[in-house]
Amino acid sequence: MIVPSTPGVRHARTLARLVGALVGMVGGVLYGGYIAQQAFGHTALVGGDGAVLAVLLGTGVAGAAALALVAPLLTVEPFLWLEDILDHAPAGELVAALAGGTAGLVISTLVAVLLLPLPWGIGFVISASTACCLVYVGIRTGTRRRDAFAEVLHRRGKPAPSADDPAAQDGVPIVVDTSVLIDGRIGDVAASGFIQGRLLIAGFVLEELQRVADSGDPLRRSRGRRGLAVVEELKRQVHVTCEFLDQDFPGTPEVDAKLVKLAKARGAALMTNDFNLNRLASVQAIRVLNLNDLANALKPIVSSGEGLDLTIIKEGKEPHQGVGYLEDGTMVVVEGGRDHLDRQVHVTVTSVLQTPAGRMIFAMVATEPHQAVEGRPRPSPRPTRAGSR
Repeated sequence: MIVPSTPGVRHARTLARLVGALVGMVGGVLYGGYIAQQAFGHTALVGGDGAVLAVLLGTGVAGAAALALVAPLLTVEPFLWLEDILDHAPAGELVAALAGGTAGLVISTLVAVLLLPLPWGIGFVISASTACCLVYVGIRTGTRRRDAFAEVLHRRGKPAPSADDPAAQDGVPIVVDTSVLIDGRIGDVAASGFIQGRLLIAGFVLEELQRVADSGDPLRRSRGRRGLAVVEELKRQVHVTCEFLDQDFPGTPEVDAKLVKLAKARGAALMTNDFNLNRLASVQAIRVLNLNDLANALKPIVSSGEGLDLTIIKEGKEPHQGVGYLEDGTMVVVEGGRDHLDRQVHVTVTSVLQTPAGRMIFAMVATEPHQAVEGRPRPSPRPTRAGSR
């Protein structure tokens, strides 16, 4: 463990060396006196013989030097190590370790009651060894299996699923981004049973949602409140496991970088609609689940030559172009559509372009009037866009 050399830490190490040197010198002198008494007798020790003084001086200096070097390792460093663990370890992990250690200590106490009557101190030795082993095993078990214990307790607090509800799966955990919660579609996807792993929602993500919900901008405030409502919805669902983490990364101020580190630390996938976060996670070999990609994959395929009815709602960038939108928000650029603003016309698809931002359709106004294609979704007069961060 590397601890920054702050003035407080340097002063603590200096004090530990001074106290260690003093204790070591006293101990060395006492040990040297014992050696001199055994070698030269009590009279030589009282008379202050030169050999005796040399022995006392040598052992005193050796003891002071030894403890001056070792004292920080025995006092300051363990304290800093424990402080670092308490600062960075999640609260759930600390509680699980405490519970496991307490269980091991209780079991070892019961064993000690049976073994202490053994003669020659054998019972005490066995009891002490058993206590150390059981406490260690309890702490390790508590920290390693804390997610499983928390999941069991979390499920007990939920209503029992009916026969028609899909069961929660224990697949690869998924770290959820703020943009996904604001988007809201994660609730419907989770309810469908397609999510195979636990949803991990970090505390700093909830803090960011709260900041958005408290924003002075009405649009941002509405989006933040919607994200918090989606979190509550996920907590109530019986067919998805939602786990809240208080793990943080103090040296990393950016939320995107924290999400990437959290996904790597947990061996989890990352669900996000943010394009930049998607690229950042992909560069670091983290599996990314993008709801926009899922929605694009599930969109009805429109091929060149097909016809559809569309309302032209605005002018395009080029002369004679008009723009309309399908119900799912897909933009359709219509050649010759500028003369048909605010009217529904029948268009023929000429090409379909897939971009990272979504699908774009190019079409032209049909030369002959057609009836609406049966089964084709009716166009929306206004585009709909998924919420993003």
